[in-house]
Amino acid sequence: MADIESANAPGSAPAVAPKRSKTIGGLAVVAGILAALVGLIDVLGGKRDVVDILLLVGGLLVSIAGLRMLRRARAS
Repeated sequence: MADIESANAPGSAPAVAPKRSKTIGGLAVVAGILAALVGLIDVLGGKRDVVDILLLVGGLLVSIAGLRMLRRARAS
């Protein structure tokens, strides 16, 4: 009975993890770049509000984290 249940499983965790990591990493890169662009446009537009600066820096950090996720997913 246990063999039948395990055969119907969609995928084991180690097999699904790299694909999920690539997807999340790709979304993080795109979202980070968009946030950084919005922050950069507002900062260069003369607003220079704290929220815009945090949006710029946070977007850059999220995109870097996404790139690291993608690199780690490709290595495994």
